[in-house]
Amino acid sequence: MQIGSAVTAFKQLFSRLILLATCAILSNAAFAIEAGQYYYFISDKCLPKGPQTPEERGAVTPDVMLFEVVPAGISDYFVNMNTNALIHYAEEGQEHLSSLESEQAYTAGKTLSKESLRKDGNAIQHDFMLQREAINLKTLINTLNGFSQLQTDKGYFFKKIVALANPNAKFKAITRVRLSDIGYDNRMMLTSYTSDYFMLDKQGKASDTPFITVDHGAALRSSLHDTNNPYAIFTKNSVCGEKWEPGN
Repeated sequence: MQIGSAVTAFKQLFSRLILLATCAILSNAAFAIEAGQYYYFISDKCLPKGPQTPEERGAVTPDVMLFEVVPAGISDYFVNMNTNALIHYAEEGQEHLSSLESEQAYTAGKTLSKESLRKDGNAIQHDFMLQREAINLKTLINTLNGFSQLQTDKGYFFKKIVALANPNAKFKAITRVRLSDIGYDNRMMLTSYTSDYFMLDKQGKASDTPFITVDHGAALRSSLHDTNNPYAIFTKNSVCGEKWEPGN
Protein backbone atom coordinates (compact mmCIF):
# COMPACT_ATOMS: atom_id res chain seq x y z
CA MET A 1 0.00 0.00 0.00
CA GLN A 2 2.79 2.39 0.88
CA ILE A 3 4.67 1.50 -2.31
CA GLY A 4 1.52 2.11 -4.36
CA SER A 5 0.98 5.51 -2.72
CA ALA A 6 4.60 6.46 -3.38
CA VAL A 7 4.26 5.51 -7.05
CA THR A 8 1.05 7.50 -7.34
CA ALA A 9 2.67 10.55 -5.72
CA PHE A 10 5.67 10.26 -8.02
CA LYS A 11 3.38 10.10 -11.08
CA GLN A 12 1.52 13.20 -9.91
CA LEU A 13 4.78 15.06 -9.29
CA PHE A 14 6.13 14.01 -12.69
CA SER A 15 2.93 15.19 -14.41
CA ARG A 16 3.18 18.56 -12.69
CA LEU A 17 6.81 18.94 -13.74
CA ILE A 18 5.90 18.13 -17.35
CA LEU A 19 3.07 20.68 -17.20
CA LEU A 20 5.36 23.36 -15.79
CA ALA A 21 8.00 22.62 -18.41
CA THR A 22 5.41 22.79 -21.19
CA CYS A 23 4.09 26.11 -19.89
CA ALA A 24 7.63 27.45 -19.69
CA ILE A 25 8.36 26.42 -23.29
CA LEU A 26 5.14 28.01 -24.53
CA SER A 27 5.90 31.17 -22.57
CA ASN A 28 9.45 31.25 -23.91
CA ALA A 29 8.17 30.85 -27.46
CA ALA A 30 5.93 33.88 -26.98
CA PHE A 31 8.94 36.04 -26.12
CA ALA A 32 11.56 34.37 -28.31
CA ILE A 33 14.11 36.52 -30.15
CA GLU A 34 15.79 35.73 -33.42
CA ALA A 35 19.40 35.56 -32.27
CA GLY A 36 22.02 37.16 -34.49
CA GLN A 37 23.57 40.46 -35.51
CA TYR A 38 21.24 43.34 -36.30
CA TYR A 39 22.35 46.00 -38.76
CA TYR A 40 20.91 49.45 -39.26
CA PHE A 41 18.54 49.95 -42.13
CA ILE A 42 16.51 53.00 -43.11
CA SER A 43 13.03 52.71 -41.65
CA ASP A 44 10.32 54.45 -39.71
CA LYS A 45 9.70 52.21 -36.69
CA CYS A 46 10.88 49.19 -38.71
CA LEU A 47 8.74 50.10 -41.74
CA PRO A 48 11.24 50.35 -44.64
CA LYS A 49 11.82 53.81 -46.08
CA GLY A 50 13.93 55.08 -48.93
CA PRO A 51 15.19 53.04 -51.88
CA GLN A 52 14.63 49.31 -51.66
CA THR A 53 16.63 47.74 -54.47
CA PRO A 54 19.81 46.17 -53.05
CA GLU A 55 22.09 48.51 -55.02
CA GLU A 56 20.27 51.73 -54.15
CA ARG A 57 19.72 50.70 -50.55
CA GLY A 58 23.37 49.82 -50.08
CA ALA A 59 24.47 53.17 -51.51
CA VAL A 60 22.59 55.26 -48.92
CA THR A 61 22.59 52.99 -45.85
CA PRO A 62 25.54 53.13 -43.44
CA ASP A 63 27.01 49.66 -42.85
CA VAL A 64 26.63 49.69 -39.06
CA MET A 65 25.97 46.73 -36.82
CA LEU A 66 23.82 48.04 -33.96
CA PHE A 67 23.64 45.09 -31.59
CA GLU A 68 23.90 41.33 -31.37
CA VAL A 69 21.47 39.04 -29.57
CA VAL A 70 23.04 35.91 -28.14
CA PRO A 71 20.98 32.99 -26.74
CA ALA A 72 21.85 31.87 -23.22
CA GLY A 73 19.66 28.86 -22.53
CA ILE A 74 16.05 28.12 -23.36
CA SER A 75 14.58 31.43 -22.25
CA ASP A 76 17.53 33.72 -21.66
CA TYR A 77 19.46 36.07 -23.90
CA PHE A 78 22.41 38.45 -23.83
CA VAL A 79 22.67 41.65 -25.82
CA ASN A 80 26.02 42.91 -27.05
CA MET A 81 25.92 46.54 -28.14
CA ASN A 82 28.26 47.82 -30.81
CA THR A 83 29.93 50.45 -28.65
CA ASN A 84 32.41 51.17 -31.46
CA ALA A 85 29.50 52.84 -33.25
CA LEU A 86 29.53 55.52 -30.52
CA ILE A 87 32.07 57.47 -32.51
CA HIS A 88 31.84 60.60 -30.32
CA TYR A 89 32.79 58.66 -27.19
CA ALA A 90 36.32 58.28 -25.92
CA GLU A 91 37.77 54.78 -26.08
CA GLU A 92 37.47 54.55 -22.29
CA GLY A 93 33.74 55.22 -22.52
CA GLN A 94 33.23 52.59 -25.17
CA GLU A 95 35.20 50.03 -23.16
CA HIS A 96 33.29 50.88 -19.98
CA LEU A 97 29.93 50.22 -21.64
CA SER A 98 31.19 46.98 -23.16
CA SER A 99 32.48 45.81 -19.77
CA LEU A 100 28.99 46.18 -18.28
CA GLU A 101 27.72 43.44 -20.60
CA SER A 102 29.63 40.65 -18.84
CA GLU A 103 26.84 40.30 -16.28
CA GLN A 104 23.35 41.24 -17.34
CA ALA A 105 19.78 40.32 -16.48
CA TYR A 106 17.14 39.70 -19.14
CA THR A 107 13.37 40.07 -18.79
CA ALA A 108 10.55 40.28 -21.32
CA GLY A 109 6.96 41.45 -21.35
CA LYS A 110 4.23 42.97 -23.46
CA THR A 111 2.90 46.51 -23.76
CA LEU A 112 0.29 48.07 -25.99
CA SER A 113 1.82 49.74 -29.05
CA LYS A 114 0.28 51.81 -31.83
CA GLU A 115 2.96 50.52 -34.21
CA SER A 116 2.42 46.85 -33.42
CA LEU A 117 1.51 44.48 -36.24
CA ARG A 118 0.53 41.75 -33.82
CA LYS A 119 -3.04 40.58 -33.48
CA ASP A 120 -3.15 41.53 -29.79
CA GLY A 121 -1.81 45.02 -30.50
CA ASN A 122 1.15 44.50 -28.19
CA ALA A 123 4.85 44.97 -28.64
CA ILE A 124 7.19 42.47 -27.00
CA GLN A 125 9.71 44.39 -24.91
CA HIS A 126 13.05 42.71 -24.36
CA ASP A 127 14.81 44.42 -21.46
CA PHE A 128 18.47 43.95 -20.57
CA MET A 129 19.79 45.33 -17.28
CA LEU A 130 23.52 45.82 -17.78
CA GLN A 131 24.35 47.68 -14.57
CA ARG A 132 22.77 48.28 -11.19
CA GLU A 133 25.26 49.41 -8.56
CA ALA A 134 26.19 52.22 -6.18
CA ILE A 135 29.14 54.43 -7.19
CA ASN A 136 30.84 57.48 -5.66
CA LEU A 137 31.28 60.93 -7.22
CA LYS A 138 34.83 60.25 -8.41
CA THR A 139 33.71 57.16 -10.30
CA LEU A 140 30.81 59.09 -11.82
CA ILE A 141 33.11 61.87 -13.04
CA ASN A 142 35.58 59.39 -14.54
CA THR A 143 32.73 57.55 -16.24
CA LEU A 144 31.22 60.71 -17.71
CA ASN A 145 34.63 61.79 -19.01
CA GLY A 146 34.60 58.76 -21.28
CA PHE A 147 31.20 59.50 -22.74
CA SER A 148 30.36 61.95 -25.52
CA GLN A 149 33.19 64.34 -26.28
CA LEU A 150 30.86 66.83 -27.98
CA GLN A 151 31.02 70.22 -26.28
CA THR A 152 27.28 70.41 -25.68
CA ASP A 153 27.27 67.11 -23.80
CA LYS A 154 30.48 67.84 -21.88
CA GLY A 155 29.02 71.21 -20.86
CA TYR A 156 25.87 69.54 -19.54
CA PHE A 157 27.88 67.03 -17.48
CA PHE A 158 30.15 69.80 -16.13
CA LYS A 159 27.29 72.05 -15.05
CA LYS A 160 25.56 69.22 -13.21
CA ILE A 161 28.73 68.22 -11.34
CA VAL A 162 29.72 71.81 -10.44
CA ALA A 163 26.24 72.47 -9.05
CA LEU A 164 26.55 69.47 -6.73
CA ALA A 165 26.98 70.67 -3.15
CA ASN A 166 27.97 67.36 -1.56
CA PRO A 167 31.44 66.08 -2.62
CA ASN A 168 30.74 62.80 -0.83
CA ALA A 169 27.57 62.10 -2.77
CA LYS A 170 26.87 58.56 -3.93
CA PHE A 171 24.74 57.41 -6.82
CA LYS A 172 22.87 54.38 -8.04
CA ALA A 173 24.11 53.69 -11.57
CA ILE A 174 21.64 51.92 -13.87
CA THR A 175 22.45 51.08 -17.48
CA ARG A 176 19.90 49.25 -19.57
CA VAL A 177 18.84 48.38 -23.09
CA ARG A 178 15.35 47.84 -24.46
CA LEU A 179 14.66 46.08 -27.75
CA SER A 180 11.10 46.14 -29.07
CA ASP A 181 9.58 43.53 -31.36
CA ILE A 182 6.50 44.98 -33.03
CA GLY A 183 5.84 42.13 -35.43
CA TYR A 184 8.30 42.47 -38.31
CA ASP A 185 10.22 39.28 -39.01
CA ASN A 186 13.96 39.52 -38.29
CA ARG A 187 13.71 43.16 -37.23
CA MET A 188 14.08 44.66 -33.80
CA MET A 189 13.74 48.25 -32.70
CA LEU A 190 16.43 49.69 -30.42
CA THR A 191 14.00 51.63 -28.25
CA SER A 192 16.40 52.78 -25.54
CA TYR A 193 20.02 52.49 -24.41
CA THR A 194 20.68 54.70 -21.39
CA SER A 195 22.69 55.17 -18.22
CA ASP A 196 20.83 56.83 -15.34
CA TYR A 197 22.55 58.08 -12.20
CA PHE A 198 20.25 58.53 -9.19
CA MET A 199 21.54 60.35 -6.12
CA LEU A 200 21.37 58.38 -2.89
CA ASP A 201 20.27 59.96 0.40
CA LYS A 202 21.86 59.26 3.81
CA GLN A 203 19.76 56.12 4.16
CA GLY A 204 20.94 54.84 0.77
CA LYS A 205 17.59 55.41 -0.92
CA ALA A 206 17.70 56.55 -4.53
CA SER A 207 15.86 59.66 -5.67
CA ASP A 208 12.91 59.24 -8.00
CA THR A 209 14.46 61.24 -10.83
CA PRO A 210 17.99 60.77 -12.23
CA PHE A 211 20.67 63.30 -11.34
CA ILE A 212 22.18 62.71 -14.78
CA THR A 213 20.92 60.67 -17.73
CA VAL A 214 23.21 59.71 -20.59
CA ASP A 215 21.33 58.64 -23.72
CA HIS A 216 23.70 56.29 -25.53
CA GLY A 217 20.95 55.40 -28.00
CA ALA A 218 20.65 59.02 -29.11
CA ALA A 219 24.44 59.25 -29.46
CA LEU A 220 24.46 56.14 -31.62
CA ARG A 221 21.57 57.34 -33.81
CA SER A 222 23.08 60.78 -34.35
CA SER A 223 26.16 59.26 -35.98
CA LEU A 224 24.23 57.31 -38.62
CA HIS A 225 23.32 60.27 -40.87
CA ASP A 226 24.36 63.90 -41.21
CA THR A 227 21.76 66.31 -39.85
CA ASN A 228 20.89 67.51 -43.37
CA ASN A 229 20.41 63.97 -44.65
CA PRO A 230 16.76 63.32 -45.63
CA TYR A 231 16.79 60.01 -43.73
CA ALA A 232 18.01 61.50 -40.43
CA ILE A 233 14.41 62.24 -39.43
CA PHE A 234 13.76 58.50 -39.08
CA THR A 235 16.45 58.11 -36.41
CA LYS A 236 15.23 60.93 -34.17
CA ASN A 237 13.60 58.78 -31.47
CA SER A 238 14.54 55.17 -32.20
CA VAL A 239 16.32 53.02 -34.73
CA CYS A 240 15.56 49.63 -36.21
CA GLY A 241 17.96 46.78 -36.75
CA GLU A 242 17.56 44.06 -39.34
CA LYS A 243 19.03 40.63 -38.71
CA TRP A 244 21.95 39.88 -40.99
CA GLU A 245 21.52 36.77 -43.07
CA PRO A 246 24.35 35.19 -45.10
CA GLY A 247 24.10 36.30 -48.71
CA ASN A 248 22.30 39.57 -47.93
